[in-house]
Amino acid sequence: MKLTRRAGIAGISLSAAAILATTAALATTAASAAPSRPATPSCTSGAMRVWTGEPGDAAAGHTFWQLEISNIGHHACTLFGYPGVSLVNNSGHQVGLPASHSGPRALVTLAAGGTAHVVLSIADPFIVCAHPVHGSMLKVFAPNQFHAEITPFSVSVCPHKVTMHVDAVHPGAGIPGFSAS
Repeated sequence: MKLTRRAGIAGISLSAAAILATTAALATTAASAAPSRPATPSCTSGAMRVWTGEPGDAAAGHTFWQLEISNIGHHACTLFGYPGVSLVNNSGHQVGLPASHSGPRALVTLAAGGTAHVVLSIADPFIVCAHPVHGSMLKVFAPNQFHAEITPFSVSVCPHKVTMHVDAVHPGAGIPGFSAS
């Protein structure tokens, strides 16, 4: 079969129309899926302060503290996941193993001056090991950050067994009515 020039142009025109229709449909889908406003950025270490609620609550060989993470910046930001938590001595050296973590994660948006929290659980070291070590400060990395905040915190842990545990970040202060701005 021999195509004439007219049939070739018509075929090309139909193909071009199909491509344009597909492109228009994809563009419409992408435009409708685009957010109407910019996404809230992740919280950065420089705009965060970490502090603990005292005293802790004890039960069944564990003590639980509210570990607070406050946004001291001027804009809203988000946290997702688990903080990195270690115990350090007066010289800044880590004692014991870092906290383990578990639990469901959710994106938490912190307004400027807002506070989120995690629950820090520490097993009684005398139940877990024979010779606990003592620390005087917590070194806390906000989720997905590489600069730590240091907060005073005096406790003993096991040197070679995990005795600290944190859950994921929760919205709001763990101590009702408190925030650090």
